[in-house]
Amino acid sequence: MVVFLNGIGTYKGEFQGRPPTNKQVNIRSADLYRIENEKIVGHWDVVDQLNLLQQMGATFPQADQE
Repeated sequence: MVVFLNGIGTYKGEFQGRPPTNKQVNIRSADLYRIENEKIVGHWDVVDQLNLLQQMGATFPQADQE
């Protein structure tokens, strides 16, 4: 089973050393569940952290392309 989640909030507190911007941010994730005999026996979570950090103003150096 796959569950897609979309959360919206306001960046009001320090996060990983980054000061708050009071801007709206959106975070997306996908939760994957393995089910056997009607019970969840495995769970994996994939969060789009890069997109969230970019919304928070984080910048990343460009990789050299040859």
